[in-house]
Amino acid sequence: MNNIEKIKDKIKKLFALSGSPNANEAAAALQMAQELMERYNIGMESVSRLDIGKEKLKSNGGESPSKYETVLTVFVAKAFGCRAAHGIVKTKVRLHYGWTFIGIEHRVKIAAFMEEVLLRKLRSARAKYMKSLTRVKSRGNKMRRADEFCMGWVMTVIGKLREFTNSPEEETVIERAVMESGWGGSVKPIDRKPPKRNGWNDYCNGKNAAASIELRHGVEGAESGARLLRGTV
Repeated sequence: MNNIEKIKDKIKKLFALSGSPNANEAAAALQMAQELMERYNIGMESVSRLDIGKEKLKSNGGESPSKYETVLTVFVAKAFGCRAAHGIVKTKVRLHYGWTFIGIEHRVKIAAFMEEVLLRKLRSARAKYMKSLTRVKSRGNKMRRADEFCMGWVMTVIGKLREFTNSPEEETVIERAVMESGWGGSVKPIDRKPPKRNGWNDYCNGKNAAASIELRHGVEGAESGARLLRGTV
């Protein structure tokens, strides 16, 4: 990629950020994009903000994702003005059940990166919590209690997301891309019965475990991932 193409790419990312609900952040991004276009004599037709992108990643579950993973994915996609569907995806050289994100190119990259990191943290938090349930003998009940923990974790995390707002033009382009792709459909998540007791405590423990996580929207996507998500579980 030559220097002018890098500038165009930067402008596209700034346009993507200009949809931020943070008025100051959006205005600063738009101003910077306009200044770069003037400085390098780049026309709008060269940096269309309506480029559609797709990103795929492996899910934590198999053919049927868990309810908490489905909720997390839907809200992460929505926060970046994207759509998400579950099905068979190819990551690197293997086929897996996973998620496909579609939307405005640079927002899709950020959404998929954030989803990947959150799923990894959630998987780690779930495993750690299950190990802590030493007095629970039944593995099935451990899994149900861990589900409640994960839902609390997810609800805390999605409460920290802030949404980009797509323009009507962007919504039209995304919907057309979804229709042309022929993907999507109903997701049937795993539906385990709730635990007979301690479910509320498990849910609250999950919320507490995710309290330290900070989510930040960025321009560069995975390249600036450290600025998008902070905190440990």
